[in-house]
Amino acid sequence: MTIPIRVQEVPLAQIDLPEDAPEMAGTPDLDRLKASLLAVGLINPPWLKLQPGGHRYGVVTGTRRLQAAAGLGWQEITAHLAPANTPELYCLLVHVMDNAFTRGFNLREQADLAVRLLEHIDAETVVAKHLPYLGLPPSRSHLSRLIKTAGLEAPWQELAASGRLGLTAAARLADWDEASRAAAWPFWDSLRLSQSKQEELLDQVAILARREGISPAAVLARGELRRALTDPDRTPQERVQAVRRHLYAQVYPRLSAAREAFETALARLGWKRFSRLRLHPPEVFEGPDFQLEIKFRDAPELRQLLAEIARLTQAEGFDGLTSISPPSRSSGRGPEL
Repeated sequence: MTIPIRVQEVPLAQIDLPEDAPEMAGTPDLDRLKASLLAVGLINPPWLKLQPGGHRYGVVTGTRRLQAAAGLGWQEITAHLAPANTPELYCLLVHVMDNAFTRGFNLREQADLAVRLLEHIDAETVVAKHLPYLGLPPSRSHLSRLIKTAGLEAPWQELAASGRLGLTAAARLADWDEASRAAAWPFWDSLRLSQSKQEELLDQVAILARREGISPAAVLARGELRRALTDPDRTPQERVQAVRRHLYAQVYPRLSAAREAFETALARLGWKRFSRLRLHPPEVFEGPDFQLEIKFRDAPELRQLLAEIARLTQAEGFDGLTSISPPSRSSGRGPEL
């Protein structure tokens, strides 16, 4: 489409800045942008759209540039000015293209923009042409997850904007009932979970909920899990590990018990005293092969460690440790391995 765009000086006092634009979520760092404006001036003018009445302007793209200019005390700014009858789709595409090649988009923006594009364009075109500009692969499943993410409550949107909520986890949370999302919120709010750990937590809570015929909220409300989350004597990373251990033990009770017994036996037999030696059981305690990990700096240390290994393997009880049998699988209660 052809739109008659002109470039002109616009008084900042006549520009209506959006109060809660998705791109402004979190705490934008305007210092570097201000420094750039002071050093070389405005390189890429913002885009504005004349509002009905012809006296005020709405922002098409460039909110942060406008905020930085206002923070420096500028009275006017050079801007690309679109007429009042400019179609909304054109303005939306200008915003996408303006940012796609400079700063990219956070998850909240991606979800918001995908939904706004769908108001004007069919899903197939959004997937094929526009998801790549949002920094995502042209996948219908990604579009579906973005739509779900856009429907999450405001606190989750803020986490999405800050990078602390992954796309897959966001879409799965959107499938939960509101009470279960509320129960999950403290885990995301107080812990720093990687995307893989977010999905792990959701997987394990979902398994327990299905197995026991209860809601995810009921699983997450359990006292031991809450204590692991809020223990003041643990660091945040230790709380993450405590939550993971608790859920793992509930989802895989026999495997967890076998691992605990193995680690206890290692400590009893003296293996834990040597930080440079690690004895690993077969994965999920199935298969014949153990692994021995040795770290050493030089030949004397290696000889010393080999001597310790010879002594440790002769200790009473070591043969029993290496003759473990795999934990039996549960029947009809979900995965045990």
